[in-house]
Amino acid sequence: STVRQAVGSATAAPAMVGTEAAVGQKLHGWTCERVEELAELKCMGMLWRHDKTGAECLSVEQPLEENKTFGVVFRTPPESSNGIAHVLEHSVLCGSRKYPVKEPFTELLKGSLQTFLNAMTFPDRTCYPVASCNLQDFYNLVDVYLDAVLHPRALKDPRVLAQEGWHYEVEEKDKPLTFKGVVFNEMKGVYSNPDSLQGRTLLNNLLPDTPYGVDSGGDPAEITNLTFDYFKGFHERFYHPSNAKFWFYGDDPPARRLELLDEFLRDFERKEVTSEIPLQPLWAEPRHVEHSFAVGKDEDISKKSMACVSWVLSEDKPDLETSLALSIMDYCLMGTPGAPLRKALTDAGLGSRVIGGGGSQGRGQ
Repeated sequence: STVRQAVGSATAAPAMVGTEAAVGQKLHGWTCERVEELAELKCMGMLWRHDKTGAECLSVEQPLEENKTFGVVFRTPPESSNGIAHVLEHSVLCGSRKYPVKEPFTELLKGSLQTFLNAMTFPDRTCYPVASCNLQDFYNLVDVYLDAVLHPRALKDPRVLAQEGWHYEVEEKDKPLTFKGVVFNEMKGVYSNPDSLQGRTLLNNLLPDTPYGVDSGGDPAEITNLTFDYFKGFHERFYHPSNAKFWFYGDDPPARRLELLDEFLRDFERKEVTSEIPLQPLWAEPRHVEHSFAVGKDEDISKKSMACVSWVLSEDKPDLETSLALSIMDYCLMGTPGAPLRKALTDAGLGSRVIGGGGSQGRGQ
């Protein structure tokens, strides 16, 4: 396959070549907006803006790190629990314009020198990271991923959505049709886990007036409402360089990073993308929510109840220092079996165990 041919061309990495960038400098279609010494990491970090599309690239030159990493992140706020962001994350890795094979992701797992290769759907964004210690292999991975997210085969082949999202299936003659699909089946498993369902229900009801009020992973009851037209439209809206943030970290030549990205981005024009995450207004009084979860037919339900009390701590995202302070406080109170709040809850005998784990960050609030 094309992917196997690309992976097979791996060679040793050349010596590090720095950019010596300065604010305002232009290079390969990018303009440098910020240069900062990262003293703790003993390296330099630069923030670049793509002149044509407005895309951002965080480029960290780390000559001490041979494990080169790359990622692209798109802000993908869902409008419902039909799982569009999750299904699209799976689908873009099912072949692209340059690599028209069925599952290049699987081919890379088997045939590349990758040290990390994955994709993740969060409640408000979708991430595509790769890593490799071999320079040519690293470039191959970046090339496959960039072509996948920007030019996926899935937009022209409804069978990809059917495979990764949902489709009807006949298991036995004269039996009712059933729903199947990679994401559909995955989320059925997630929704059968009480702890997972508790966490999702909590987030949905704690920030109900934001994209966090729905499930980006997909509710099996709603995934089957996802249509091919909506699928294509979501990609067109959010998988655009103007809505993308790229990053590089490692000892690969920094100037080549910008050149490689521009080879893909130059085909696009700047676009206004509405993907901002609105803030949840704080409530004047507490709210109470109840939900149910599945148990086995013959299970004793006398000890199957769960309770959770949660707060939104601010009206907007806290600054870095406050976030760090909250993380430390969270660890001190709940981070170990002997932590005072966790121990107090356990010793109180209110339940058989403590669920959850204190603070939750990575959201808009």
